[in-house]
Amino acid sequence: MTSSTASPATSSENLLERKYARRFAMFDVDGNGHLEPEDFAQLADRLIAGLGADPDSAKAQRVRAGYQDLCSALVGEIDTDGDGRISQPEFLTGMARVAGDREGFARMIAPLARTNLDLCDTDGDGQLDRQEFARLLGLFNAAAMDDAGLIFDRLDTDGGGTLSVAEILDALCDFYLSTDPASPGNLLFGEI
Repeated sequence: MTSSTASPATSSENLLERKYARRFAMFDVDGNGHLEPEDFAQLADRLIAGLGADPDSAKAQRVRAGYQDLCSALVGEIDTDGDGRISQPEFLTGMARVAGDREGFARMIAPLARTNLDLCDTDGDGQLDRQEFARLLGLFNAAAMDDAGLIFDRLDTDGGGTLSVAEILDALCDFYLSTDPASPGNLLFGEI
């Protein structure tokens, strides 16, 4: 008799795959099933415009450069067929390899995340309030405004009513690395 319950390793792998698939969909701006430089450029421009930043500002330029750098790094490391773009299977397999530990996360994901958070922190206090956080998730097409409030509450680990860059980076790290289904970071971009 076979069990319908997945083994812990399979459940862990499935959770990471579901999270990486969510992230792939967020990066695939044009929805064509591949991540290409245009997707990253469009996402950067959507964030800049959506947050009301001056498109010529130094912050906006850093965001654009950060997305170009991430695209180049991902293509260089996980584009296994050499076509200059990343398919979903390449992304799912590759992310576990290049960002599946703290060192990889710090190298591949954290720099752009910090740049995005700096752009989103419109008052420059190093914290995102509920509205700033909801706007950021909305621009990523990650969560509805109501869901963003619930996610915010779950991530506000110190109960201070704002999310520090450290709290958001911890949640993002959990999103990429944690195999614990109860980890708050799993919810960062909405229900998995």
